[in-house]
Amino acid sequence: MKKTLLLVVAAVLSCMTAMAQWNSNNAENLLVWPNESFYSNDMALTPDGSVWLAVNHPNGGRVVTSLQLIDAEGNFKFEKPLMISDYPSRTWTSVSQIIFVDREGNAIVPIYDQRMSDKEFESYTVYKISQEGEYLWGEEGITLEGEATYDLVAAMSICQLDDDSYVFAWMHNHDGDYNKLSIEMQRITADGEMCWNAEDVRLYDEKVNYSYPYVVNGGNNQVIMLYAKGSAQDLYARKLDFDGTKVWSEDTRVYNGGWGSIPIWTLMDVHPSGDGGFIVSWNDDRYFTQIESAYMAYVKSNGEIGFTVENGQILGLAGFRSFNVKCMYDKVSDSFYAIWRENSAGQSWSRVMAQRLSKEGELMWGENGIELKPFEQIHYGYLSVQNSIADEVAFFYMCNYSGSFGDVEAFVTTVNVNDTTIRRESEFTKGERVSEKTGLQVTPMYNNEYWIAKWSDNGRVEDEVKTDRLLMQRVNADLTLGNPNDDGAVESVRAGESNFMALATLVEGEAMFATNFATATQATLAIYDINGALVATPFEGALAAGKQYITWNANVPAGIYLATLTTANSVETVKLLVK
Repeated sequence: MKKTLLLVVAAVLSCMTAMAQWNSNNAENLLVWPNESFYSNDMALTPDGSVWLAVNHPNGGRVVTSLQLIDAEGNFKFEKPLMISDYPSRTWTSVSQIIFVDREGNAIVPIYDQRMSDKEFESYTVYKISQEGEYLWGEEGITLEGEATYDLVAAMSICQLDDDSYVFAWMHNHDGDYNKLSIEMQRITADGEMCWNAEDVRLYDEKVNYSYPYVVNGGNNQVIMLYAKGSAQDLYARKLDFDGTKVWSEDTRVYNGGWGSIPIWTLMDVHPSGDGGFIVSWNDDRYFTQIESAYMAYVKSNGEIGFTVENGQILGLAGFRSFNVKCMYDKVSDSFYAIWRENSAGQSWSRVMAQRLSKEGELMWGENGIELKPFEQIHYGYLSVQNSIADEVAFFYMCNYSGSFGDVEAFVTTVNVNDTTIRRESEFTKGERVSEKTGLQVTPMYNNEYWIAKWSDNGRVEDEVKTDRLLMQRVNADLTLGNPNDDGAVESVRAGESNFMALATLVEGEAMFATNFATATQATLAIYDINGALVATPFEGALAAGKQYITWNANVPAGIYLATLTTANSVETVKLLVK
């Protein structure tokens, strides 16, 4: 079936071209999918700071996948989104990784459709799309298996090895029987050559189900796969060599069940551990107390369990119900971090918690973790933890102020990893419009400069007709929004790997600055208005070496101010916008 490279509904084009570039107004975010229906969606950051967006949406009675590339300034790469395939499909129903971005910024897109069957059976075809919109593996892609796969059991996971080849793992339903689930795998070279014999790498037993694979780069052109085995969905890890042979003599058991009837893909979060292994976080009620707890497990590249406990390290001991556990490895502090939601027994009260773990499993923020948001009669969700600048980590989450999901906003909070103080906080979707928002997703920080956040918004609560839309925002390292050089945004000057920076350049009430000199120095911090008149001198004297903090009570009229730090060897200035 021949495809045209650039296909799109006219309304998509008109809406998207009208909303180009990031906006510093947190009530006017970038519209990346217009008032048209969509199903699942995903995004992934490129090495140059752009972001690929993949959307599964209806088109002519079918479900199709379209792509758009958005650069660091919020410009759309393609005049029209790329519709990848128009074969009959129910892609939106699958549990699947929708897009993966490789080291060159190409999008790897798995399409789950019926091209190999005249019935309602589906199989995977994968595409490689360049940032110029070229189909690098051909217009028809590469079909991973000839035999059709039954619907609803896709669960695709993708990673890239050191030689730039790709490993794919997914679930296969044999004969339409849910009691015959296998895990299929394939390695494809950068040029599109399939390398593995499917039967050699398949995990299949007519008496035991294998499900929900997650693959990560295990180093040395090897891949580690986390998967579930049996009806109890015990978690195991397997390492495969370049040719698909097993590396470990036995698969490593990570957790021996206790999930209940909840699908584990809704509970788990899996990420590389920074050393060829992986971490996985989840919640479970393994003792059947009706009190779920938050856990994390760490598997090393040699197959050993990294923590001193089996079945995962508990993250908090407060005894409240724990949900939505997300995790991350931070290279700067060489630690693992987690965020989760804790609910009261009746789930009417909730709070947001976070924890830092050493690679030995030590709870570095106390046995209960730290409280990012205290207990209130509101609900939190769509949590994530991301790298930040210097000695911080950033926690993102959505807050639902109404029980009917009608008043939702998105936040980011940064925490000093050493003393657990909350440094900064921003409500980056706040505006006058009250609307339902869901599905917050955040990319890793790009080059110590910004994150990209994405969410769906189905319109004002008071509107009679509400339509889902996909929105994005660029959240800068200093928690300003939009492009730093826009008139409405304030540029953050971070003193190169610098000696002086403002922790936030959009100020309301109090401003905080950080200095970081190799040796002690005499310094003066002076605040000037836009006309150059001296407003305040928050600091004058000896400034100690290392990271130091200076605060300024910004009890001044709203406007633009300049904060200048002067030493014997340097003069550095940060521009502030005081609300």
